[in-house]
Amino acid sequence: MNINDTKINYTAVVVTGLMAFALSLLWYSPLLFGNIWMALRDAPVNPLPGWTFAFAPLREIITAFLLAHLIVRLGIMHWKNALGLGLGLWFAFYFVQLAGAVLWDNKPWQLGMVHGGDWLMKMLFMSVVLSVWHSKKSSPNKAM
Repeated sequence: MNINDTKINYTAVVVTGLMAFALSLLWYSPLLFGNIWMALRDAPVNPLPGWTFAFAPLREIITAFLLAHLIVRLGIMHWKNALGLGLGLWFAFYFVQLAGAVLWDNKPWQLGMVHGGDWLMKMLFMSVVLSVWHSKKSSPNKAM
């Protein structure tokens, strides 16, 4: 592995994180699962303060940074391996956490499925995009 292969592409991290946030907005819109989410959530339907949308994408950017770090350090160069990484991380962290909320906090399982599906979609998306971006940077002459 070349020393240039061990560098994280911060542009890829930010762009991928922001794209994942945009996908999440679509996920929770009435076009997909927004109506189910609104019907099952336990929170009041007050408008969110504007500052929340300034900081909301940080969750995805932080996750994209961790994924990029793991992809680079583990030498993941193929999108199929990245899918395995994303799925494993999602299951070990997001799914297990949401299962706890459903089991112990009496949250509706359907709400857990909406939230879990959102993070599964984002983890798989970010893993694949970051691995493809990294492999193209690492081997520009190699076709995917």
